[in-house]
Amino acid sequence: MDTLKKPKRYFFGLVAIYMITGIGGLVMGTLWLRQSVEGAPRDAVISREIEKAGTFIGGFVAATSLIGYVGGIAPVRRKRFLIAFAWLIVAAMIAELGLGGVIWFKTLRMRSFFTTQWSTWSDSLKIAFQDMTNLPGYGQCCGYLDGDSKSIVVSGACTTQTISFPGCEEKVSAFADSYLRKLYTSLFGFTVVNVICFVSTVILVQARNDEERYIRIGRKEGRTYKNLI
Repeated sequence: MDTLKKPKRYFFGLVAIYMITGIGGLVMGTLWLRQSVEGAPRDAVISREIEKAGTFIGGFVAATSLIGYVGGIAPVRRKRFLIAFAWLIVAAMIAELGLGGVIWFKTLRMRSFFTTQWSTWSDSLKIAFQDMTNLPGYGQCCGYLDGDSKSIVVSGACTTQTISFPGCEEKVSAFADSYLRKLYTSLFGFTVVNVICFVSTVILVQARNDEERYIRIGRKEGRTYKNLI
């Protein structure tokens, strides 16, 4: 039975990391959904559908990790759980890569997208970008394009005659790029964890197959085994 000890240790450690990524995604997605308010700059960058998808994927990963633990506790007797867990990891990888790809694709067409979206945003959202000062390198801006007084929301330092402040195009794009980059990088990073966890699962399955073969040979020779792991 000693042949399974080392693979099991690695397996449980990686499943723990796998579970943490799922719990992290679930918690973050849930918080974003609860904190979503009209006028929040994040709502212009990431849709509620994507937030819901991320929450679901996080919950899926966290839940499937329990199946891995059940199989890992007794790999010889619970091979089906390990096989199921391996397939569920593949499903999680596909989902995370898919969502990460959607978010990454948004970064390729930000300027054209926001040019058309600015006019559809609420005034509170436009003002949030105009007055945003916590983005390094970007201060007060007014309207979307430089010199376009029609896109300005009159508020605070911005008036229809404002010419001293640039448009918000660069600020909106910089904010969106920073936000989206962190999201898809995290998702792609999670898939790396999934790949390593999948490999660990395959190694444990192979080790339990070898252990099962030894047990069968031992039984033919008259040996008995109790509390098979």
